[in-house]
Amino acid sequence: MELWIAITLGFIGSFHCVGMCGPIALALPGKNQNRYAFFINRLNYNFGRVTTYALLGLVFGLLGTGISMAGFQKSLSVLMGVAILLAVFLPATIQNKISPSSKLVQMVNWLKGQIRQIFQKRGMLSAYSIGFLNGFLPCGLVYLAVAASLLQNSPAEASIYMAAFGMGTLPAMITLVFAGSFASLKFRNNIRQVIPFVTGVFGIVLIVRGLGLGIPFLSPVLEFVEAGMTMCGLK
Repeated sequence: MELWIAITLGFIGSFHCVGMCGPIALALPGKNQNRYAFFINRLNYNFGRVTTYALLGLVFGLLGTGISMAGFQKSLSVLMGVAILLAVFLPATIQNKISPSSKLVQMVNWLKGQIRQIFQKRGMLSAYSIGFLNGFLPCGLVYLAVAASLLQNSPAEASIYMAAFGMGTLPAMITLVFAGSFASLKFRNNIRQVIPFVTGVFGIVLIVRGLGLGIPFLSPVLEFVEAGMTMCGLK
């Protein structure tokens, strides 16, 4: 379980989060609270996001376990890495033609409606709930982390992996609420230019990992698959 990859991806991606989710974090209820309550309120919001990521990791970890038992985990890792590289280098004209399904649009609209309703409330639970729902909103970087969670050795490891990704986003998101001006438009644009590079590197890591080259941390032999092959008498 390469937690360092999850934390790094979360940390680098958090500057993208500042631009995308920052307005929600800055607009959270409780601006008139004392400094301690204000901090706890914002921390609850971010822990809500982390909870969602951990839950997504658990769900996709269960799916990944089934894939592992079928012996397709290595192939899936390579295929996902190739798909990510194609997405990075796919011409914008083609990307613009790919529109989300109406069901996905309906779900996103429903989530946004629920978040708007909770904004009318006060209290620590409200901030946590806003963060929890916000974690389900479409985000390319979350998709990358979810793709990696599919390749963990167990649902628990997948959940921890996604939680680590979420924790990696905390420094920038916490800094945002106390110094919102640190993320200038120029800074955010520079980060957006770096994101495709980071995404491409992540895709390559998935491909190398799927090859099972026996390189510690980077391309280990996938334990779950090896154990399954041994049980089936294939090794």
